[in-house]
Order: sequence, then C-alpha cells, then structure tokens
Amino acid sequence: MTPIPDNARPRDPRWTIAFLDLAHGLVIAGAKGRIIERFTHLSHRKVKKLYKVLRRKAPPPGPVMQGSARYFAKWSKRVPTEWSIQCATFLGCYERMSKITTVRVQRGWLLLATFNSYLCLTEKLHEATSVKRLDINQAYALLSYCGFMTMPIGAKLQRRHCPTCLINYPVVADEDPDTQACPVCTINAKCERSPEKASLPEKGRPSPQTQ
Repeated sequence: MTPIPDNARPRDPRWTIAFLDLAHGLVIAGAKGRIIERFTHLSHRKVKKLYKVLRRKAPPPGPVMQGSARYFAKWSKRVPTEWSIQCATFLGCYERMSKITTVRVQRGWLLLATFNSYLCLTEKLHEATSVKRLDINQAYALLSYCGFMTMPIGAKLQRRHCPTCLINYPVVADEDPDTQACPVCTINAKCERSPEKASLPEKGRPSPQTQ
C-alpha cells in the first residue's frame, strides 16, 4: 500500500486510487463509517455501499470513540494486564511506521498501516493463546487519547519507558506515573512469586464502556 502524504487530497487525480484503496482497507479492517469518511472524504452513502459490497453488511454502529483513556492503560480484574501490553505493542508499531519516510504521511493511511503491522506482529501469540487484540476502532481510540488527532502535548495518555524490560507502555497523563507499573514486569514478577499459580492470559476481554 503506497504511503499517502499528508498534503494529498482525494480529488487529486494522482491520489484518487490511493484514497480508494485506503477506504477499501479500512472497510476490510472493520473501521466505523465516520472514521472512513474522515480520512477518505467519501460520503456516508458511499461508505455504506462499500461495506455492503466488500463485507455484505452495514458499518459498525456506535460512537467513534470507545472506552475511556484509563481503559487502555489501567488494568484490573475486568481489564487484564495483557491488554495493556497489546496497547503498548500497537503504539510501538505506530511509532515505527510513522518513521518509514521523511515525508509526513496521511493519518488514515498511518492508522491502517500500523494496524495491519500490529496484526502481523501479534498473529502467532493470538493463535497460541486466548489473548485478545485491539480491533481497528479501539486502535483509533487509543491513538486519539495519545494525541493522534490533535497534539501529543496535553493528551490524556502518555507513554512511559521501562528501564528494565525496555517497553514503552501507556499511562494516564493526569495520574501519578509511579502508581502505573510496567505490565510486562508485573507479569514477570507474578510468575517469579508463584510460577505454579501464574495465571494464563485471560480468555476474552470486556467490552469498553463508551463515553
């Protein structure tokens, strides 16, 4: 998929096909209609038609933003620690993908390219365990809370670097970072304390609460 520069426009004949490919990719990935409309400038009617042709169903319903910022960074009995690792993995893919070219790329293209990279990277773990992965709409919400649609400064989520395992994981910006431990180190510590009782990745994942 050819990178679309940020200054490209859908009506520019040089980029018309690329934007159509982007729309197709977002539909196949299951993105909500409003996300596709935002990044491709296709009408609501055309997006619905694409969904009917490519997936034989309507676009996913519900608001664009899913869950709160804490849902992507704070784990609990309802939100497994592995979920935070999945979020950290996706954000790492996003960081690398955003550096593939010196030209600033279009955010919709970057979202889809990052999501596809994330799926490839986590495929074997997903097949071998019951750990669930982000869908593209949750990925969009996670990026948005990190300043994807605005500016990283002042975003509700920031990334914190762990000097032990070297992972960069999301933390809630307005909460004490020292109370938001590294999810990888947390799992390792749990295994070291009680290896015979170390919990396997939880099957399933709670549906995020919409705002």
